[in-house]
Amino acid sequence: MNKSLSFVALRFGLLLLLCTVGWSAQAHDYYAKLFHIYHPWAEPTETGAVDSAVYVKFDDIAVDDQLISASMSLADRVELRGPAGNGQTGTEGPLLKGVALASGSEVELRPGSAHLVLKGLKLPLQLGRSYPMTLEFEKSGAVFVMVSVGTP
Repeated sequence: MNKSLSFVALRFGLLLLLCTVGWSAQAHDYYAKLFHIYHPWAEPTETGAVDSAVYVKFDDIAVDDQLISASMSLADRVELRGPAGNGQTGTEGPLLKGVALASGSEVELRPGSAHLVLKGLKLPLQLGRSYPMTLEFEKSGAVFVMVSVGTP
């Protein structure tokens, strides 16, 4: 009877492991009503950093929509910013009212283009960690994502 119980426990453990691996492999993809959100990410920050950029890609956009805001409990606020201009750093680009997601297009918030900026970080972003963020869209409403810290 002990061997049967051990075998069942082993099978359950392997099943649990496989489910966890499958979930984590898909953890960077999110689906809104009208489009696909792919791999929100940020670079690690040093202790004492107060701002950090966040990047993300949108594709399979079926109907025009617009990213209008974002929030994260780890920061005082999240701003939508355009590309940095003369003498500005990556987190100092012009403030945007929104980011358009045009039907049939692919939109990527990336270094050197429009992006999100975490302002007033309460803790440093640690390499390998993920942090919750809510993206707010004009038509699709709120979408919960996890921002991974590391390379894209």
